[in-house]
Amino acid sequence: MYKFILFILFAFFVTTAFAEKSPHGEKLKINCVVCHNTDDWKKIKTGEFNHNKTNFALMGQHKTVGCKKCHPTLEFAKAKTECSACHVDIHQETVGQDCARCHTTNSWIVTNIQQIHQQQGFTLIGAHASADCSGCHTSGSRLRFDNINTDCFACHKTQYEATTKPNHTTAKFSTDCQSCHNSTAWQPSTFNHNMNTTFPLTGAHIGVACVTCHTNGFTAIPTTCVSCHLANFNVTTNPNHTTAKFSTDCQTCHNKSAWQPSTFNHSTATTFPLTGAHVGVACITCHTNGYAAIPSTCVSCHLANFNATTNPNHTTAKFSTDCQTCHSTTTWNPSTFNHSTATTFPLTGAHIGVSCISCHTKGYAAIPTTCVSCHLTNYNATTNPGHSAAKFPTTCETCHSTINWTSSTFNHTSYFPITNGNHNVSCTICHTNSTNYAVFTCLTASCHTNAHNRNQGSSGCYSCHPTGRGGG
Repeated sequence: MYKFILFILFAFFVTTAFAEKSPHGEKLKINCVVCHNTDDWKKIKTGEFNHNKTNFALMGQHKTVGCKKCHPTLEFAKAKTECSACHVDIHQETVGQDCARCHTTNSWIVTNIQQIHQQQGFTLIGAHASADCSGCHTSGSRLRFDNINTDCFACHKTQYEATTKPNHTTAKFSTDCQSCHNSTAWQPSTFNHNMNTTFPLTGAHIGVACVTCHTNGFTAIPTTCVSCHLANFNVTTNPNHTTAKFSTDCQTCHNKSAWQPSTFNHSTATTFPLTGAHVGVACITCHTNGYAAIPSTCVSCHLANFNATTNPNHTTAKFSTDCQTCHSTTTWNPSTFNHSTATTFPLTGAHIGVSCISCHTKGYAAIPTTCVSCHLTNYNATTNPGHSAAKFPTTCETCHSTINWTSSTFNHTSYFPITNGNHNVSCTICHTNSTNYAVFTCLTASCHTNAHNRNQGSSGCYSCHPTGRGGG
């Protein structure tokens, strides 16, 4: 009891006598004995003060921190509650003063980085999840967390510029890193040419080093074969593409599976399918002047054959230059010509086997098909009877046929039926003028002497007896 009374008096004395000299300032309104004891003034009884009754409750690691860590001047009433008052802002105010966004009182080490990043729209996945913050948030000598560029290139510019296989800068690679890289692993890199470009890699193109085609970079690359294969085109000698004026459309003959052997389907790629003897002919044989605007007519290639032919002589005979009229692609010789199907004048009887030149003395164009056009000489030279003198019609087929020219026949019934009565007699009985068969007589000594009126002559007989019968 005695000691307790002395302690109370001591406390009262200290409180009243030294209040103005207290290092804690005038605003501290708590009793000294709450923190100090009589045995040793400097030994602070930290457990006796309930910090939770202040506007800054001690939580987590704050419970073990010495008072002077936060209260270096020991003027407790002036203590600030902002984190930055005690903790140096290494972010230099780039993320504000709300340390609790990333840090907790349990540990200054940030543990909710993933959550924070998701809130900011950049989820940490793959290798980013274990990356050190300073790797992306370093700006000069400080950490920066505001206005961070989320493009890959913003962080990986150094890797881009340092890469030599292939050299990204020299090759003018796109700075869109994710075209080839991913967040799971920076290496190995991949690029899907089939999905990311309009030129899918197939056949022999698969596995070719990028720089083989992308010698000038990766933008505005032409996709034509010749843009890469012009050197191949120029050095090819079997056949010589340049001399032969081949088309530079390589895929006409080549394909992506294998550059060699090359193929060309003349039947599908052109309007001139190769058949018969044309199959296997060397290209240069027909394509002497190149491969553009090539005529497809036979004579464009076979004019020399046409001019040199003498049996028969095509030039002298004025043959048509439409070679396929007589020749075929199966075989140039022997030649054939189907007069029956190719013309309006089928060859029959004695016409078969006649030399072409016999009728085609003036060529093969606009040939008349009348008999007299070929047989006028025969018509004029015939004397038994004399066709010309007798004024026979020039329609040769009236009496003649292609089977036998000399055994001529005439259908007298078309003019005057000679089958009635005794009219089936020799022509000269009625046609007494052998030079003119247009003249005839009925009044002869051996025929009709008892005429009704001899003054009317034979024309009178015919006018009344056109059929040769007595009754008309």
